[in-house]
Amino acid sequence: MKNKAEEFVFNVCKKTFLSLWSYANPLGKDSKELCDIYVVCEPHIIIFSVKEIKVSDSGDVTTDWKRWNRRAIEESSKQIYGAERWLRTSAHVIQKDGTQGLSLPKGENQIIHRVAVALGGENKVPIIYGDFGKGFIHVFDEISFSIVLQELDTISDLIKYLSGKENLYESGVETPFLAGEENLLAIYLHSGKKFPSNVDTIVIDGDIWNSFINKPEYKRKKEQDEISYAWDRLIDDIGQHVARGNLAFSNTPDNGELVLRIMAREDRFSRRIIGKSFIEFIHLSSQNKIRARMLPSPSGMLYLFLAIPHTIKRKYRIAELGARCFIARGLIHQIKTVIGIATEQYKPGIVQSFDLYYLHKPNLTEKDQAEMESIQKESCFFLNIAITEAHEDEYPQE
Repeated sequence: MKNKAEEFVFNVCKKTFLSLWSYANPLGKDSKELCDIYVVCEPHIIIFSVKEIKVSDSGDVTTDWKRWNRRAIEESSKQIYGAERWLRTSAHVIQKDGTQGLSLPKGENQIIHRVAVALGGENKVPIIYGDFGKGFIHVFDEISFSIVLQELDTISDLIKYLSGKENLYESGVETPFLAGEENLLAIYLHSGKKFPSNVDTIVIDGDIWNSFINKPEYKRKKEQDEISYAWDRLIDDIGQHVARGNLAFSNTPDNGELVLRIMAREDRFSRRIIGKSFIEFIHLSSQNKIRARMLPSPSGMLYLFLAIPHTIKRKYRIAELGARCFIARGLIHQIKTVIGIATEQYKPGIVQSFDLYYLHKPNLTEKDQAEMESIQKESCFFLNIAITEAHEDEYPQE
């Protein structure tokens, strides 16, 4: 039976969007447990230490608070700093079973985020974050961390928030806490996913969070974000095919894992834009009105969707996908990476299969361009491109 801290680690690593990026209980020197969770999204690494400490009841509130902070936060900070020292000289993650995990960026390229999660405070103890000797540490309780993960539910959104808090602290701005972390999050979101600048102090009191989430524009944002989860479902579907080894004709490194990680780096707002286009594409392709679509993402990636009849063999589908990706790279010069996703035309009751194609070509030579134009002319792919522009507000005003 898991204790509360073990259950927390399990849920983060298996039941949240961090599952693709997480390693539970990684090992360090002499095969000793290094920390509770690593999250690796190059060049970013998040180090988690999770402690469950009950608040004592000595009759002296100040003493009880100091004791709890020492056991729950100071002990976590020691573990986090120790894990960071190990990481700076490590080439890869060592998983709980001793096997080699994901390669790590070189020490000088690593961007470390330190997170302590203190369980057991029961809202009785003020949560204090800051530099505990060797770098800034975020400190959450179970309630505040749950809200942050729910609201910032992509790896890019979470990392941006952690980075923003770190920069805020390093700038010298004081943030006296008279309320929970969620109120600081409300200020960040209300300010356009950044913290106010050119101020000396940000006073956090009252119930900013509830006021923020009850604003009409916030509710409209949530409604508009619903379609973005089509992208999440596509990542999950493709992930299952990758896990089962069903991408037999995939032209991707690591059997598709690299493509999955690129797709999963898209933040929530980008997913809304991509999700709308993908849903529309699937609908039109099922009616034989469209076969392929290119979609530049705000992240700088170019996605190419292809849907063809079930009767066409997959080897021809992957060949067409590769040709279209190459042509797309030649047509849109400012984009260096193309991710191709091919499937069948949607039909109710028919199980979809997927093929992926990864093309990263930083430089396009004259020879490449001539070859692309030859393939385009011979295949007639993307001869007449219709370019449309659309404006999207993250927080619609009406």
